[in-house]
Amino acid sequence: MTCEVTFLAVGNADSIVICAEDNNTVIVDIGNVSRLKRWLQQNHCKHIDRIYITHAHKDHCPQLEDLVLFLEDWIERGVRELFLPYLLYKCAVEKLSKNKEKSEVGISEKQDRLKDAVERLYEWERRRKISFLAGSRGAKIYQEGDLTINILHPGSLFVEKHLAESRAKGNEISLVLRLDYGNFSAMLLGDLEGAGLRECCEVLEPNELDANVVKIPHHGAYPKNGEDLRTLLERIDAEIAVLSVGSTNNYGHVVPELFSLLCDLKNSDDRRLEQFICTEVTRTCVKSASERVVMQKKGLTERRLCAGNITIAAEASGKWEFRQPSPESHEATIAEFKYSACRGKADLG
Repeated sequence: MTCEVTFLAVGNADSIVICAEDNNTVIVDIGNVSRLKRWLQQNHCKHIDRIYITHAHKDHCPQLEDLVLFLEDWIERGVRELFLPYLLYKCAVEKLSKNKEKSEVGISEKQDRLKDAVERLYEWERRRKISFLAGSRGAKIYQEGDLTINILHPGSLFVEKHLAESRAKGNEISLVLRLDYGNFSAMLLGDLEGAGLRECCEVLEPNELDANVVKIPHHGAYPKNGEDLRTLLERIDAEIAVLSVGSTNNYGHVVPELFSLLCDLKNSDDRRLEQFICTEVTRTCVKSASERVVMQKKGLTERRLCAGNITIAAEASGKWEFRQPSPESHEATIAEFKYSACRGKADLG
């Protein structure tokens, strides 16, 4: 038996599908609904056991209306549990109430859709079609056979403090998940940054962090507290790092500082990192430092797959392998570019 963790190529976004024994399926983030639906259909998934949405940003969580449309396809087949981002439902209800007070004519078609979504989620919970869970450290563990998934961050009081002080910074309360399958483990870091990143460095124990695979946070961004990111990645000490990044993003991802950090870890005799891989081609592998200055933060003009959908297939013994739809295509893509970062050729400036 194996556990497969697939990082879908959904642009500068996240959507991860975990499949283990008896067709147990767990989804982490829904960064692109149509691509996720297509993958689930192509891979003959029959039901979804649990969905984690790490935080409320649109590259991880669809609009509430679109989330409901997605769930409609699965609710009868069995979506047992869903971790909704903090305040997502509350903010939708507040928005409806505020707009109702302002409007004398009535509610627009857009507001009608939102109202229907809010009511449908509420009714599903009342009828016990699905359980909506709050994500924090110590929340209900997912466990099926040898597969367990734990939430390591945020703590519940960290969330309350954060929301009281700075509600807008959703990345700081992004869920951090640890997946264990026997002796294999993976750390999924969502979009962790800032105070949340520092919190993980300070409160998580070494045995909670050590893992074979790490999903790099925030699509190749580099936080202001970059040393905390370095510390966290050193403690995780993964053998492979995965970046879910979009070719056409307008944030400058993957930024040189992040690639520089990964190259340092890969070249260190004290670290296990053997490779890092991206779902899509990034401008840093295609353009020189001087060319990127002219581009400012603009991405490439067209989307192009690098590794594409990345699957890590693990055995309970701890043995794992990296799979992709077309290994030859991936190698050809890397060889084509003068500045391929994963081959140590990037012009990092």
